[in-house]
Amino acid sequence: MYGTSKLEASRPIYWNVEHVANQVVLYSLFAVCAVVLSWGVYSRIALWLGGQPDNERFGRYGRRFIGMIRNVLLQARTNREPEVKSFHSLIFWGFAALLFATTMVLLHQDFGWRVYEGQYYLAVTLVADIFGFLLMLGIALAYHRRFIAKPDRLHSRPTDDSMLLLLFLLCVQGFLLEAARIYVTADPWAPYSPVGALFALIFKGMSPALVKTFHAFLWWFHAVTVFLFLALLPYSKFFHIIASSANLFFRNLSRPKGALKHPGDIEALLEASMESEDDGEFRIGVSTFDDLSWKQRLDLDACTSCGRCQDVCPAYNSGKVLSPKWLILDSRDHMHRLHLKNDDQEASPLVRTLNRIDRSLLGRFLSESDLSADQRRANNQLVQTEARKNVGEDSSAPLAGTVLNEDVFWSCTTCRACMEVCPVGIEHVDYIVDVRRSMALMEGNIPSEAQPTLRAIETRGNPFGPAEERANWAEGLDIRILEKGDEVDVLYWVGCVSAFDKRKQSIARSMVKILNAAGVNWGMLGERECCTGDPARRLGEENLFQTQAKTNIATLSEVKFTTMVANCPHCFNTFKNEYPQVGDFASGRDIRVIHHSHFIKELLSSGSLQPTTELSQEITFHDPCYLGRYNDTYDEPRDVLVQLGASRVTEMASSREKGMCCGAGGGHFWFDMKVGERVNSLRVDQAAETGAETIATGCPFCMQMLEDGVKLTDREAQLTVRDIAELVAAAL
Repeated sequence: MYGTSKLEASRPIYWNVEHVANQVVLYSLFAVCAVVLSWGVYSRIALWLGGQPDNERFGRYGRRFIGMIRNVLLQARTNREPEVKSFHSLIFWGFAALLFATTMVLLHQDFGWRVYEGQYYLAVTLVADIFGFLLMLGIALAYHRRFIAKPDRLHSRPTDDSMLLLLFLLCVQGFLLEAARIYVTADPWAPYSPVGALFALIFKGMSPALVKTFHAFLWWFHAVTVFLFLALLPYSKFFHIIASSANLFFRNLSRPKGALKHPGDIEALLEASMESEDDGEFRIGVSTFDDLSWKQRLDLDACTSCGRCQDVCPAYNSGKVLSPKWLILDSRDHMHRLHLKNDDQEASPLVRTLNRIDRSLLGRFLSESDLSADQRRANNQLVQTEARKNVGEDSSAPLAGTVLNEDVFWSCTTCRACMEVCPVGIEHVDYIVDVRRSMALMEGNIPSEAQPTLRAIETRGNPFGPAEERANWAEGLDIRILEKGDEVDVLYWVGCVSAFDKRKQSIARSMVKILNAAGVNWGMLGERECCTGDPARRLGEENLFQTQAKTNIATLSEVKFTTMVANCPHCFNTFKNEYPQVGDFASGRDIRVIHHSHFIKELLSSGSLQPTTELSQEITFHDPCYLGRYNDTYDEPRDVLVQLGASRVTEMASSREKGMCCGAGGGHFWFDMKVGERVNSLRVDQAAETGAETIATGCPFCMQMLEDGVKLTDREAQLTVRDIAELVAAAL
């Protein structure tokens, strides 16, 4: 029965339940559960595919599969958080090992592939036993975190908790079944089932007949429990095994992560709409559920409710209405409610029956999701109206203002911290900006404080002052103002803030000193510069952004240069990552767009710059979001500080890719939500904790916010804020 040597080792698959009738009933039950499982998965996929097209999710399949191996099999994104890595890895690999062992049994018994025998059988048995125990340990650690540690970002639902408990019970049942077989049959290969052999001690002294009776009952109970687990999988958090894997596979590989999704040329789209015989309304952005792309719908189902995004969100942490976690979950619940209302009267009786089962289970899932509403913020991001339940089940209901509070979408600083930490690749920022586009372009709904900024950009090309005063800061300095046809090695893009704001003009003057000291052949556009349109795009005014982009692209095409240097990360990101969506100012030339911290590092490293004074103060560096998370530039500014001789570059608790936003992004430099604490004050608190005397940064917006934060927290005698360029110029 078991084999007498390692080469013959095996075990009876249907020990104690060998009767053919048992197998017929077993596979009949399995077939029913497999149909429910398959229909549930099919129903979710059909729901996703009902969204708008998103063709940038295809191609580059080699990179996609490599990413799947890294992020799904090796759990790279999930394991970036140590406290989660411990239990999630145990659960994942334990589940995978048991699934593998079960597959071997299936192939051996039902397909006739004699693989589950000999030394391979012993190896698989040992691995399954060990990893089954580790799976139970992982579940225990998960329960401890959820019910004892209770971090703020987690919420508990009966469905999720019961499925985790069900998985734990499946492991216990499996070990008890293995133990009963080992005890009754005196399995010679019991040492290769160490956990099962340990469980067998439970039966010590019991009669073999009684143990066999217990085994037969438990075997059937185990089979039913397994099938129930499978059938419920599409309606529990375990569905993320499918949804998040698909979401990671279809992640964005078609555009830089610093670029928002391009809706197309607004002017061309509007003209085409006017010339079209179709009476459909011209639309930009996302207003209702029907406007979501299939990938955005997949995002909603991929969410595991882990709350990492909420943990790092500056809006949430400063008391704003936005929680990126609940943004996704509330949108997902809205999607599922709409699915529950689908009319299938024309479908066949079988399909209607399957749909009733599907919606019944999904309805249970939704009702339990709503139980967590009391854990949301007191000023709840859901719209608080009696009518919400009705309009929330209408696919034409606006997401902003009807399903969700409008301030949810305006609270976002587009810092990308949520996307950086999300283990399943959800794209919160694209979703938020798409909704803003609809509000701004289709409804004219923009925060009142931001409207003058947009009007100023539209009428005079910048948000600050008359265009003819743009270069006033440069009077008396050795600067070449470029005209049409001029050629230089380096074009210095000053940016609106550094050109008009008197405090930030120090950054521009420092850059002039640096460029001249290094002997760089450079120039700037002076009054011909215009706002890049970044504030407009982040506020949803896509048409104004594209207008500014076309104007600047035309101007830049008139001069020749090989390198563009920008001291504003927003300008840098826009030129480098977003202007190629609109047009090509390089006109076939090989032009490099670079941030001034990177350029200064090159000048220092090459010896073109020779600092004469070393920095003596202790410094901490604040990572601008559009330099760090959007463009992965972390080392260069720190290298500059080290080369200047900084005694110590001290890191804040949240730094580099985990750096906290200053609060100015997403258009917030131009309007104030006036809710909760100020983000910049929280960031200055973090800087003060380092004991540093100076906060260095590489963004004029960050400089403004941090200096305001220093004043608001009464630390003017303790902290100063300086741009990288100012520190370098002082050292010269």
